[in-house]
Amino acid sequence: MTSLSIKPEILIIDDDRDVGEALEILLVKLGYNSTFFDSVDRGKEYFEKEANPIVFLDIHMPRTSGLDVLPYFKNLSPSTQVIMMTGERDINDVMTSLTHKASDFLLKPFSLQTVRIAVQRALDYYTLVKEKEAREESILRDLRLASKIQRKILSVPDLSPYKVLVDNIPASFVSGDFYVLSRSNGSVMAMLGDIEDHGVTSGLIGLLMTSVAREAFREKEDPSHVLRKMNMELSSEIGTHSLTAAAAVIRPDQKKIRYARGGHPFPVLYRQEGMELLNKKSGQLLGIMDDLDFEAHEISFQTGDILFLYSDGLLNNLSSPLFAELEQLRKKDRPIEELQAAIQIYSKATLPTREFRDDSSYILIQL
Repeated sequence: MTSLSIKPEILIIDDDRDVGEALEILLVKLGYNSTFFDSVDRGKEYFEKEANPIVFLDIHMPRTSGLDVLPYFKNLSPSTQVIMMTGERDINDVMTSLTHKASDFLLKPFSLQTVRIAVQRALDYYTLVKEKEAREESILRDLRLASKIQRKILSVPDLSPYKVLVDNIPASFVSGDFYVLSRSNGSVMAMLGDIEDHGVTSGLIGLLMTSVAREAFREKEDPSHVLRKMNMELSSEIGTHSLTAAAAVIRPDQKKIRYARGGHPFPVLYRQEGMELLNKKSGQLLGIMDDLDFEAHEISFQTGDILFLYSDGLLNNLSSPLFAELEQLRKKDRPIEELQAAIQIYSKATLPTREFRDDSSYILIQL
């Protein structure tokens, strides 16, 4: 534990000037600076400027009780250690003080030794609290940076003439969901994956998988090949996480979509006449076994059709009314932005009802 390099100033609030000044003398002997007020209002005004790490607060004062003032100090500065003082041995005062997060309780008259122990104990705990706050702030900075880097890496390239809308909402800072949008020799791949669990580790594995998927797509414009490569990397090199994924390769010259899945929710193709689930045979979860095959299937499309890929953090069953709502919007030939707006409204409306919050992501591509 790191100790404070400079002894902090201690605030004393007691209506009895003799007691306050005596405590000041004891603190000087212990090597501490202190400031004494016999007025609660003046003490509070001073604290608002200085946020002293330790406060000695009398319980029984003429116009107010220290028990009523204690929450004020803790709300304003939760790390401040408040030591309650009283000349009465009342167990209710002790219990109330502890309930309002006082750090210690001293009976008057107090000795140099009791003050020394109380101050040292309060300083030790204050130091622990500040160190914890510093660590948490450092972690938060790292998480915010990791989130920013992830969003940058998962940017959407220009896939003209296709219109692409995506979103990836992490449960906490870094998402375990990831997507790949890539073009090679006229073909376009859209792939959405969902790493087991969520958080920084899952996010880092997801970024690795995006690199593997892009390289595999350049090697062979086939979704089965992409998923096989990802599975080999995940099972042989990582070995700790599994994932689900759906990959679709769009071939504009043939007006065909070739797709394959590994345990992932069914992609949907929204045609003018209605929706079609891409629900033919699926492969298993990626990362469980080295040698897995992911059977690919083909489906035709027309200009204006909308391909929808999503994670189970957004939709986890086919009875969701969102599917029908998106179908009606497509039948009315509404722009893709209206489908995205419907997804966003649904996501916000259902978030409070989800038992466990998960990463949520989707891809919309107007072909």
